[in-house]
Amino acid sequence: MSVVRERLSALCDQVARHHEMRQAIGDAGAGLQLAELLDAVASDRTPDQDRLLVLLDEIEEACSRDGLAGITTSSKQYTPLPAGFSESDPDEPVTWTCPLRRCNRTVFDDEVTEPPSCAAAGLPMAATRIL
Repeated sequence: MSVVRERLSALCDQVARHHEMRQAIGDAGAGLQLAELLDAVASDRTPDQDRLLVLLDEIEEACSRDGLAGITTSSKQYTPLPAGFSESDPDEPVTWTCPLRRCNRTVFDDEVTEPPSCAAAGLPMAATRIL
């Protein structure tokens, strides 16, 4: 379900970039939903997409009521990474993607000063080099 992947990407990006975001989501009344969502995404089992969508909606609604709009949505239009990505040449730029392959989050090397991490699993994002 691409809408879930896109919304997970937006949420993961917010939580990973802004360490205070977990607290803000909790303060908005959706801390339990965030914890359940991140646990489900980080699980070895494939998460229930319908349940993830419910949790994303609950987080978005709680945050919107608290003045934090766009926590699980993005104005950016997602486009897939181009073909030809490989980790073969260390001199080429790095693109970071979800290590769990469960969201569409992408971080380019010029956006960060250190390797980014997955907000759900706490794992380093997967590095891919552009050919």
